[in-house]
Amino acid sequence: MIRIDIERKQQMISKITISGHANADVKGKDLVCAGVSCIAIGALNALNELYPNCDLRMEEGFIQITNHLLSEHDVQVMLEMLRVQLITMQESYKNYIQVTDQEV
Repeated sequence: MIRIDIERKQQMISKITISGHANADVKGKDLVCAGVSCIAIGALNALNELYPNCDLRMEEGFIQITNHLLSEHDVQVMLEMLRVQLITMQESYKNYIQVTDQEV
């Protein structure tokens, strides 16, 4: 299962962690994993280019975005867009994706 943990500080997204694999199909044919990866990597690329103050990590089966610019409106818009896309994926593939969104 893909686990997506969204952490907020004062209602602003401070961190998004995506870990695991969907295991919806064999490696190389898992469209759920591919979909989440495409959404997340697109966000990573945009954040890396536009907001280098965000800490970005990507490893096999793991992506983490740490936002140090809580008051930066455009970063929040991008992270909320990522959240909405991932929740939309979860709605379609709830057996393979779990999203938690919490204040820390």
